[in-house]
Amino acid sequence: MLLKCLPELVEEVWGDESLARVYNSSGKIGEVWLCSNYPGHETKLVNENNKEFNWSDVNKLWGFERFPFLVKHIHSASWLSVQVHPNDEFAQEIGEPWGKPEMWYFLKGGKIVNGLNQGALERLKNGDRDWKSLLHFTTVKAGEAMYISPGTVHAMGPGIEVYEFQLTSDMTYRFYDWGRNRKTHFKEALKVAREVVARPFILENFSSPYFTVRMIEVSNSLNTEKNVVYLAEAGKFAGEKFNVPTVFVSLNNEKLNVKGRIFEMEVPR
Repeated sequence: MLLKCLPELVEEVWGDESLARVYNSSGKIGEVWLCSNYPGHETKLVNENNKEFNWSDVNKLWGFERFPFLVKHIHSASWLSVQVHPNDEFAQEIGEPWGKPEMWYFLKGGKIVNGLNQGALERLKNGDRDWKSLLHFTTVKAGEAMYISPGTVHAMGPGIEVYEFQLTSDMTYRFYDWGRNRKTHFKEALKVAREVVARPFILENFSSPYFTVRMIEVSNSLNTEKNVVYLAEAGKFAGEKFNVPTVFVSLNNEKLNVKGRIFEMEVPR
């Protein structure tokens, strides 16, 4: 059985109308949660007869209490907060099943915060807040990918657009928010941050301890595998064509009518 995820559009202070136009909506949309079982942001699931399917049944079939994968489509009109995500050990101390590793695939490039400069953590502990010298900046290109391991300080700059593949978590600790009047989590961020940077790469077959992501080209159809998440940009499902990013959850071997660039996400084997 194949299940289609119905996207959840989320407005953000750093969003604009770009994603709203893609998904035939309105508002300053920053994130589209394409596939999510996270409480409060669950995407609806429908089968090929357009009947709703329960996440609890999917989790039983996949063998998880919480569905492990979260997939987003993100576009930034301005800087996101300088933030960091915890690892498994820290997350489990506060009752979460795992940390928040992410992989970004860049649809549009630009400037990002990519880690801390050497010595930054000690400077932060001593009260230094010269963020321009504390932060490490990187320019990325469309078509590149980047793995953001837990503890890596990061932020997307204006004009960035990505598909984000991650474990199902929303634990985000803000270090700095560019003068916006939003809550920060400096103490927690300082506990989990590390002085590391991510390396851009060309996505073919990416593997981490938490998930794998593969990008392939498909001409008109794909034979799916059990317990895999598929992100497609065009195709046909339940007799209807689609031409916006859409995520499917596979429960067994089926034929999926899609074409073009496809992303496959699964648990490492």
